Amino acid sequence: MREKLKQISFLFVFATMLVVIGHADITLDYQNLWIFKWVYSFHMPLFFFLSGFLICHTHPNRGIRTVPFYRFMSKKVHRLLLPFLFINSVIFLIKSRFVSADLMQHPISFSFGSWMDSLFLHPIGFMWFLPCLFMVFLLFVPLMRWVLVDDYLQMGGVISLFLLSHYLPHFDFMQVSSAIYYSGYFGLGILYCSNKARVDEWIIKYRYIVLLVSFALSAYIIPMKEVAALAGISFSLALSLIVERYCGERIVRLSDYTYTVFLLSYFPQMLVRGPIAHHFPEINQYVFSCLSIVVGCSIPILIGICYQQLQRKFVLLNPLGFLIGFN
Repeated sequence: MREKLKQISFLFVFATMLVVIGHADITLDYQNLWIFKWVYSFHMPLFFFLSGFLICHTHPNRGIRTVPFYRFMSKKVHRLLLPFLFINSVIFLIKSRFVSADLMQHPISFSFGSWMDSLFLHPIGFMWFLPCLFMVFLLFVPLMRWVLVDDYLQMGGVISLFLLSHYLPHFDFMQVSSAIYYSGYFGLGILYCSNKARVDEWIIKYRYIVLLVSFALSAYIIPMKEVAALAGISFSLALSLIVERYCGERIVRLSDYTYTVFLLSYFPQMLVRGPIAHHFPEINQYVFSCLSIVVGCSIPILIGICYQQLQRKFVLLNPLGFLIGFN
């Protein structure tokens, strides 16, 4: 793997923070806040954009075309589907056994059929991202052997994917429909990586204008789905290039824990949303939202640090790393 860019490390930390902020709702009132709507207008497109960038960055000079497809996808099974199977099943068990159906936004029952439905059709909460990204790789990587020929073909492919996602019939299995849609952002990430020097030069030249305009657009055209997402990604790129000089090795090390935060933040955040918030109804819900953000970030990082320390002493813990975002 090539050297990790501080800019991309910052973007993964930033995107992960947006996820945690988006999951800090205690009541439905939170979902009416501007910050919630803004986060949800672009944070997942940003993740797919970054995934596309990384695959291009780690396979420079169109090197992905030479990677054996089976070997590549087997790594994605370990990286995406194994954590999905484990975390989604644990969440399913907790919700179906210990949470009343009337308190769930999307009720599930403790049955084999409901469990299978959560795995293949309707993943629980944010877990849809993992099978969706896997399907993006499954669908997109074979095409990359042809679309990487030139930038115009890549751009045409990106536009085609956005159009297809609106006209193809919806298909829930393994998030196929979502994968087709988000492949457009994945492709944009590849395009950005291929033309990074030129794009960054332009953004840096007009950085504050790009930052303010893209923020204003992403903030005020939230209902315009794709435009708001592209504006949010532009804002994120401009912000990352502005703060990159201030990002030391700490931001790179912190980015190593972003996948773990993504996978495990659900548990402390649900603990705050559920038993703690219900036990203290007199406390303002936004106090709990702030607490949810703090524990959603800090506890998974602490778990990751503890795992790394123990893994050096106990080799048998290595398989656990695949399930919590390491290895």
